[in-house]
Amino acid sequence: MTPGWPAWDLETALWALPGIGQTKATKLIARKRPRLYPIWDSVVSQVLGTERAHLNPVREALRADDRALHHRLLSIREEAGLPEEISALRVFDVIAWMDGKNRGLGERSDQER
Repeated sequence: MTPGWPAWDLETALWALPGIGQTKATKLIARKRPRLYPIWDSVVSQVLGTERAHLNPVREALRADDRALHHRLLSIREEAGLPEEISALRVFDVIAWMDGKNRGLGERSDQER
C-alpha cells in the first residue's frame, strides 16, 4: 500500500478527522471492503509484529504458498458455521485479535482513537 492508492488516501484522510485514529479508520474501510482491508489495532499489530501498517504483510501471508493460509481461514469459517459473507480476512482479524487478547497484548494508543 502506497500513497496514491485509493484506500491509502482514504485511510490517511480519515486520520485527519477529529477523533479518528488508525484503528477507527481501518475499521471503517474494512466494513466497506471486508475482503480487501485488514483491521489494524495495537493487539493485532503486536500479534503480527507490525507497527503502523500491516496491509502488505497480511496480503502477502494470505497469498503465500498457493494461498494456504487463505484456504485454512475459509475452512475455519466453515467449521465455525459462519456464513460465506464473512471473508477470510475478517476470520484472520478475529483470530489474531483473540490470540493477542488471550496473551494480554494491546495497549490503547493515540493511533487507535
